[in-house]
Amino acid sequence: MFLAKNYPEPRASILPQSDWMRASILFACGLLVGASSLSAEKAAFREASSEAQEVLIVVNKNHPDSLNIGQHYARVRGIPEANIVQLRTSNEETITLAHYVETIANPLLDTLLAEQWVRGVKESAKDQYGRERLAVSIHSIPYVVLIHGMPLRIANDPALIEEPEGSIPQQFRVNNGSVDGEVALLLAPRGTSMTALVPNPYFGKSQVDRSDANRILRVSRLDGPSKESVLKLIDRSLEAEKTGLMGRAYIDLGGPHEKGDTWIREAGELAQGAFFDTDFHEDRRKMDYRERLDAPAIYVGWYSHRAYAQWRAPRWPVPAGAIGFHLHSFSGTSVRDPGTWLGAFVNQGYCATVGNVYEPYLEYTHRPQILLAHLLAGGTFGEAVMMSMPALSWQSVAIGDPLFRPFKVGLEAQLRDSQENRFAAYATIRETNRLQRTESRESAIRFARSKFVDQPSLALAYKLGHLYSLENKAREAIEVLRIIRYMSAFSVDEYALVQKIADLLDELGEGALALQLYQGLLDARNLDKQLTIALYERGAKIAANLGESTVASRWDLAARQLRSPPVDN
Repeated sequence: MFLAKNYPEPRASILPQSDWMRASILFACGLLVGASSLSAEKAAFREASSEAQEVLIVVNKNHPDSLNIGQHYARVRGIPEANIVQLRTSNEETITLAHYVETIANPLLDTLLAEQWVRGVKESAKDQYGRERLAVSIHSIPYVVLIHGMPLRIANDPALIEEPEGSIPQQFRVNNGSVDGEVALLLAPRGTSMTALVPNPYFGKSQVDRSDANRILRVSRLDGPSKESVLKLIDRSLEAEKTGLMGRAYIDLGGPHEKGDTWIREAGELAQGAFFDTDFHEDRRKMDYRERLDAPAIYVGWYSHRAYAQWRAPRWPVPAGAIGFHLHSFSGTSVRDPGTWLGAFVNQGYCATVGNVYEPYLEYTHRPQILLAHLLAGGTFGEAVMMSMPALSWQSVAIGDPLFRPFKVGLEAQLRDSQENRFAAYATIRETNRLQRTESRESAIRFARSKFVDQPSLALAYKLGHLYSLENKAREAIEVLRIIRYMSAFSVDEYALVQKIADLLDELGEGALALQLYQGLLDARNLDKQLTIALYERGAKIAANLGESTVASRWDLAARQLRSPPVDN
């Protein structure tokens, strides 16, 4: 199912539970004597300790890997092991609403109160779902992190939809949603409905009123298809904080709604503004192996139901700290399935991603441009998630270390300290872009040329060759691009880049070398069908221009045969 037609922003009369944020101010007025001094003590404690000291980790004691992953995360992030809350709940990703209340919501709330992570006054009775509620609450928990093994989503229970028929649109008459979105409202007052959604007061803001902050827990998740993939996510996030995120940005447009395309384009413009080499795919067809996807530091796109092509490829080289965003209604229906977008991203090595467990409708999905803007400004993933997420008690889920800062290390430091990194050439390309934009193309060429001598790579060769060609310096461009003659084999992530190099060489009058590169690519094993067709078609034109009519005819025929549907016997 695709994203439905945009629905108007909720009104208080449609979603009366949205008023709880204002009502929480009144609840706060009833705090017990001494609460204000407690708040001051908590604030002082937070100033004296790192944010990590107060992060809470929630694991499933019934899952064989959950505690181990939680302990590893605590150890590498400097989070006290005492901050690990162990619950006993289902090992399934989808649970009933009643099971969520009985095994997650109420036990977690009781633990937070018992361990004094939260100070509050319990209501005398449970709410209509059986949840224990707090009349008032104070907390200073920066993030709650749900660990692999914790359930992901809550199934719809029609019997517990309490709003009268017609009070909200039919599409929103559901109480299904992400476990994360409900845990975020664990401290919300009695009367907070699970039907439909609750607007997120953090959306588009860096800070909120303290009364709202005391009623909300900021939730992230460390999850994925396997224990190994989740541990890799944790470790590679820390690696990226030491080296900085290096690579390119890929923006896949052409989805079904103009508004979504606008959000995604704005995210791409932010990446460009940060001097990342950025490709915009504006074709209506799906982005696939025919497009570059080497060093995907930032990927933002839509609109495919499941991950495909490069995102399902085993051992695709992804930079540490990579950010992946694919806008689709069901991108996170499972995170253990490597075929969903969230599962595929984690499985391939991306470190930060967001998605939806059920149909969210376009207005209530994460805004990629807000998420990326906050990260580029040096913010944490946890902050960026809360700022970019319009609704709570809904379908959103975020996978990544909430403390992760992908741009903690700036470009200048990368160029100085991270030149041994396998993706270091992409930092050089980013600085080349900066110089070209802020100084001159001549300055950019001079810098890129100086670096190319010490760190020759295909990506840098193509960048430098392209700059030379813009300056009508064909000889210098060819000299740089000829580095490719010394490479006898290419990895699958380089195929599209090699084709671009071949095409540039052909434009510069080096058709014979270009044809050799096409032949080398076509000799590769297990070549994607659509890429193979594209190589045959373009290669045939180069061969014809060189007078290699036999090669041209053979490749043209091969392309037509691959395009033809199979004949049933």
